[in-house]
Amino acid sequence: MAVRVVVIALTLAGLGAITFCYWGLETTAGRKAFDEMDGLIPFFAGVGGLGLWGLALVILAINLWIQKQKRQ
Repeated sequence: MAVRVVVIALTLAGLGAITFCYWGLETTAGRKAFDEMDGLIPFFAGVGGLGLWGLALVILAINLWIQKQKRQ
């Protein structure tokens, strides 16, 4: 149960970071808010969001592996 909550939280946080990245880099309002070097903020937020998704996948895979080992 706790693993499911952590995976869902990481997935949603990653989605939020990737959405912020898209807004900051691809929309007119985002480009006005983050011009020149400030554009690195949404870029690295997107990279971090992908990292959170990756971490969620690793946790999920480990949890599934543990469950499989318990069944044997």
